[in-house]
Order: sequence, then C-alpha cells, then structure tokens
Amino acid sequence: MNEKVAQRIKELRLKTGLSQEGLSHLADLDRKYIGIIEKGNTNISIQVLSQICEALDVSLSEFFEEFDN
Repeated sequence: MNEKVAQRIKELRLKTGLSQEGLSHLADLDRKYIGIIEKGNTNISIQVLSQICEALDVSLSEFFEEFDN
C-alpha cells in the first residue's frame, strides 16, 4: 500500500508541476520527508496525507479514486 500511495503522490505532484521542495513548502512538511514518502519507505498518517492532498488541491476521495483502477 505504501508504494501505491507514494506513486499517487508523485504522480499528482508532477501533474501540478511542483518540485518536492515546492510540495513540502505548501504542505508544511520537510522536503526530505516528501522524498521518503515518495519512495514508499514510510507509513504516513491520515493527517500528513491530508496536508499533502490540500497542497495538491485534491480531496482525499479524489486521491484514492485511482486505487480502484
């Protein structure tokens, strides 16, 4: 599951044209942490995922839509 979440975050980040640093700034998270998340090397909390989704301007339900496909 970590890999799917990581892949989706990276996909959405690239789609919006943000760097990891840009996303970290908008989500109020450390840039290194964004890198770790995108590698799928950590479990993230719903709170952190919510911050990332807000920074990417997607809802949590939109974030998980692609998981069914």
